[in-house]
Amino acid sequence: MARKVMVTGACSKLGRAVVQLLEMQADTEVVALGRDELDILDEVLVDSTVERLQPATIINCAGFNDVEAAEHRLATKLPVNTRGLCNLARTAAKFRVYLCSFSSKYVFNGKNSEPYDEDDDKWPLNQYGNSKHAGEEMVNDQLDNYLIVRSDLLYGGGGDDWVSRIKEELGAGRPLAVSNDFFIAPTYVGDLAAAMVALSTEWAAGIYHYTNDAGNGVSCYEFARAVAEQAGLDSSLLQATPMTEVDFGGPLNLPERAILSLDRFKKMFPALVRPWQEALASYMG
Repeated sequence: MARKVMVTGACSKLGRAVVQLLEMQADTEVVALGRDELDILDEVLVDSTVERLQPATIINCAGFNDVEAAEHRLATKLPVNTRGLCNLARTAAKFRVYLCSFSSKYVFNGKNSEPYDEDDDKWPLNQYGNSKHAGEEMVNDQLDNYLIVRSDLLYGGGGDDWVSRIKEELGAGRPLAVSNDFFIAPTYVGDLAAAMVALSTEWAAGIYHYTNDAGNGVSCYEFARAVAEQAGLDSSLLQATPMTEVDFGGPLNLPERAILSLDRFKKMFPALVRPWQEALASYMG
């Protein structure tokens, strides 16, 4: 009997990648729901939809992920990360459904010199991080059987992302200020989707970290240089700039080096972790 998986936020870049991989599994029935079909902020609709479809698993790809906008302009959109996830958790508990969702490195404050383990203390520094932390807590409060995958800066899947912005600015011959003291583990969206599908297929429980492997982190400037070189663009237009001098449209606290430890994930799926350079080259090739 096929396992029925309901994917919320299925029209997002991450959602499309997850759906595509699930549809390749012969024993899986996929129900892909975009916001038009299911707004997870609508508690009654979430409840009735799950009752009608009776999925074994929900993979939530809905979320608001613009860190800068969350802090300065669009904080009203953050409830999708909190109340929306809470609605899913409440309904999953009611109908005994396995709930899977995504979170972020921004639950940490970036003060650790080494990568963060899943159980390290959470101290978010900004509105976005607070919303992700709150969403995690709401799921944990209501469910025993759940999966949360934390990740880092995502690119790929089409549309606007950090890679496309670098290519656009340099392609137009415009200089671009890029932080040389903010460290990331850049992650291809298709790889994160594959990690989620692999974990959820094994009914993994609790919190896992997944990024492309960047060791103890790569600076945004180094990543931007790699993008420029892969695209054949002029990397001399990149301006290495301290994070305190980068224009975020207003004050914004960021964790300088919140790199996620991959040890727990690697124990289950070592073949699914590849270096960030390899993932970027594959995407841009």
